[in-house]
Amino acid sequence: MQTKPHFHHVPAFLGFLALAPFANAATIANWKDLNPAVGHPSLSAGGNTDGPTFGDGTNASAQGSWIAGYFGTTIMPESVTLAVGQTLTVSGSYVLTGGAGADSDYRHGIFNDGGQFAANDGNNWTGGWLHQTGTNLFQARTNGAFISSAANAVNLSATTSTTGTLNKDSAVALTFSMSITRDSLTTIDIVSSFSGGGGGLDQTYTANDITTSLFTYNSVGLLFGGGSSVDQAVFSNVQYSVIPEPSALGLIGIAVGGMFLRLRR
Repeated sequence: MQTKPHFHHVPAFLGFLALAPFANAATIANWKDLNPAVGHPSLSAGGNTDGPTFGDGTNASAQGSWIAGYFGTTIMPESVTLAVGQTLTVSGSYVLTGGAGADSDYRHGIFNDGGQFAANDGNNWTGGWLHQTGTNLFQARTNGAFISSAANAVNLSATTSTTGTLNKDSAVALTFSMSITRDSLTTIDIVSSFSGGGGGLDQTYTANDITTSLFTYNSVGLLFGGGSSVDQAVFSNVQYSVIPEPSALGLIGIAVGGMFLRLRR
């Protein structure tokens, strides 16, 4: 007589999933300005912390800054290669002194530098994804400034949602975030947001099922463009995380296998 499957093991498996280990946020503490203005390089403090300061507070001293932070620290730089089912999130905040110009002068994104960060070069990075405030989400260009949406950058025509306005000179922090989820062998989903400030900005861009071969990332990038007139930007809590961790994926695979063995019995 055939024994019926013991489905009472399934709740235990679901409980395991609920308790599976997730990543703690890791620090981004390796910062550079890859387009410093002559006479006053804009990185003024905290280059080896998760709270760097760009600009010395004088007129427009952070304007035109191509800001890059490499995952990890100067001693232990890191990179992330997403497996199917994993999500990489980068987030942080900054307070601006000064600031004007078009909203599109304020950008953030996740990138693969292709070795250019170490070479102190902000051009010709391997690729990435760029949030251009008030415009859209872009596949980053690879034939010039990594933080640019020109040339071979591709507008992803993301779904957009924006309320409030970007107040560019406020004691209220602005928060940026971008999450990349690898949902198949060939596609990713991106959700990117920019919020806060005195104008109560709340902006989100969402793009799904983007076909790509870029699944390895090691850098966050930001821009205060040439018309931004930013005197200083004080960052805080700039971090990245991967959920679930690679070890968690392995444990889930083992648990799935064990569950089906039990069901077969």
